Amino acid sequence: MHIALVEDNAQTRARIAQLLHACLPMAQVTQFDRLAAAKQHALQAKSDYWLIDLGLPDGSGIELIRAVRAEDATAHILVISVFGDVDNVVGSIQAGANGYLLKDAVDTDLSGAMAAMELGGTPLSPMIASRLLETMMPAKPSAVRPTPVPILTPKEAELLNLLSRGYTYAESAELMAVAISTVQTHVRGIYAKLAVGSKAEAVFEAKVLGLLA
Repeated sequence: MHIALVEDNAQTRARIAQLLHACLPMAQVTQFDRLAAAKQHALQAKSDYWLIDLGLPDGSGIELIRAVRAEDATAHILVISVFGDVDNVVGSIQAGANGYLLKDAVDTDLSGAMAAMELGGTPLSPMIASRLLETMMPAKPSAVRPTPVPILTPKEAELLNLLSRGYTYAESAELMAVAISTVQTHVRGIYAKLAVGSKAEAVFEAKVLGLLA
C-alpha cells in the first residue's frame, strides 16, 4: 500500500505519518509539504491513499484533489484540515475527496477513516457532518437579532491566525515569543468570545465572522 501525505507543517506531518505507520505498518508513506511537488507526484506515480491538507503555502489542496482525481479514479482521498466551513468541505468533496477530517480528530479517527474509505464510505468528522446537515435543513423563520462580531485583541488575533495554519500551542508560543501559559490564557479568551470549545470550532467561527482571511 502506498500513501501520499501532503502537509506543510513539519510537526503535524510527522505526527500523522507516525499514526499511519502505527495503524498500517506495511504501508509506504511519501511526504510532501508543497502543492507543486505533490501534483508532480500525482502525474508520475500512483498512490492508493492521499491525505491532503487544504492550506498549503503555494496553493489550495482542493486543486491537488482535482489533479489526483483526474489521474486516478480509484484513489482514496482524505482531507485533513483545520478548516471546518461548509465551502471548503463541499468544495473538497466536489473535487473528488472521499472523506474529511478535522485535525483535532486525527489522533482518534484516522484509522477508522482509512478503513471506511476502503469499504467505500465517506468518513466525516462529527462537526463537519453536523454543519452539512444544517445547510441542508430548511431555514426556520425567526426574529433573532444579528449577533455582534466579537472583538479579539491583537494577540488573540495573531494566535488564532497561527492556530488556523496548523501550529500547536507550543509552536505558537515560540513564534509569538511568549510563555505557553500566556497562549493558554489567550485561547481561553478566544473560546469565550467565540462561544466555542475547540480549536477547530474557533477557526471555523472566526472564518464565518470574517476574523480570518
